[in-house]
Amino acid sequence: MPDYLYDPIRKKDVPATPEEHVRQATIRYLLDQVKVPEHLIAVEFPLSTVDPKTDDRVDIMVHNFRAGAGMDKPWLLVECKAPGEYTWPGLQQQLNKYLQILTPNYVMLSLGDAVRYFKLDGATKRFEKIETLPVFE
Repeated sequence: MPDYLYDPIRKKDVPATPEEHVRQATIRYLLDQVKVPEHLIAVEFPLSTVDPKTDDRVDIMVHNFRAGAGMDKPWLLVECKAPGEYTWPGLQQQLNKYLQILTPNYVMLSLGDAVRYFKLDGATKRFEKIETLPVFE
């Protein structure tokens, strides 16, 4: 019988795959360190909600409803992968597909224990690498 992890966002046990371990560690980080309210976090968010032509899903999305932003302008977009499953360029390529539909303020890429953060520069519309995410307000 496979092991399970409890997902506090989806409120259910999910199979404990290597990628799910990364996803759950990321959720804990967002809740505990970044102080994102639970109700603003979406896990396995279907992009068809924003663009019916796609069946892609985003690992984790933090809505920006507090700032009056629509679903297509989230506060944070997170892509999680198990260690050894992807390369940074591969992860970037997948993310670029999502960025054609969504315009997040921040992006977080988790490749196992390695994490990279980016912030959208409003003027240049480019993502710049940052050291860490700010505390959610």
